Order: sequence, then C-alpha cells, then structure tokens
Amino acid sequence: MTTVLCGVFAVAGCSSTESGNAQPSSTTDLSAATAALWDPCSQIPDSTLTSLDIDLASKRSGILGAEEPGWKICLWEENEFPPNYGISVGSSVHTVDEVRAKPGNVDFAEVKVAGRSGTKYRQSLNDVDEECTFVFSTSTGFVQLGMLNVSTKSKTVPPCERLSPIAEAIVPLLPK
Repeated sequence: MTTVLCGVFAVAGCSSTESGNAQPSSTTDLSAATAALWDPCSQIPDSTLTSLDIDLASKRSGILGAEEPGWKICLWEENEFPPNYGISVGSSVHTVDEVRAKPGNVDFAEVKVAGRSGTKYRQSLNDVDEECTFVFSTSTGFVQLGMLNVSTKSKTVPPCERLSPIAEAIVPLLPK
C-alpha cells in the first residue's frame, strides 16, 4: 500500500524562478528547509492516533522507507481495516498553489476542519471512493492529510468521511 500512497505526495518541484512563495532552490537550502518542517511522525501524539483507531505499529516514515527532499511524511494503517485504509500526513515546503496546478489533481473544494480553512482534492488516478486528501497552508508550505482506501471491504465508508474525524483530531496540532 505504501507504493500507492506515494502518489498522494507527488507535487511539483521547487524553484526560485516560479511565481508565488519563494522556495528553496539549492540542495543545501532544500535540506535546511526540510529539516525545519513540522514532523508528523514525532508531533502527533500516540494517544491521538490510538483514540482514532490507528495502528501505531504500522507507522512508517518517508516514501518506501526513504526520506523525500522537501517533505516530512508519516504513514499508518487503521486497526479496523488493515491494510485497507492508509492514513498519510505530510509536511512540505511546497505550496497549495503547486498542489492545485499539478496535472492529475482533481475535484478541488474548500473545507473547514477544526476551525481551519483548507482544500480537499484527490488524484485522478484514484476513484472518488478510493482517495481523499486535505491540505492546509502553513508558514513553511503546507501540511497534507490523506486517506487511501484499497479494498472493497473498506469502500463502504467513503475516504473523505473517514478522513474527517482524523483531520478534526490532527488539524489543531498543525503549525500555522
């Protein structure tokens, strides 16, 4: 399932020549910016995850075990439907505008979660009953919460419906 979740985190690369927020343009700048990001693996308390029925033992950092420049990513599975629901939380140096501009990201809608405004979308390669992602702007880029559902068993609960209570608990922990 980690392979499938990788796509949820694919965003345009950084460049200092693009319009909008300035992003790191050198490897050193990107490394420093990545190191300064909010880390979901260490900043989301185990007690919060346990209360959401998320399997703590399933925690994985990065993409397929590798750290991704410009990102801090953490992935978990749900206890109720393992390994059918995958929960991902990623902090990025990229911007929500980059997410919106990326080909293949579709079905954008504004959301309000725990009093914070954000954007909901999915990737076109996944059906509406397979994926839901919320993104929230931060001072360093954005934080993204994603739900991927890879089994017919778990498709009885739409991914955005399952992601909403998770986001309600996690969004208050996000940096501004």
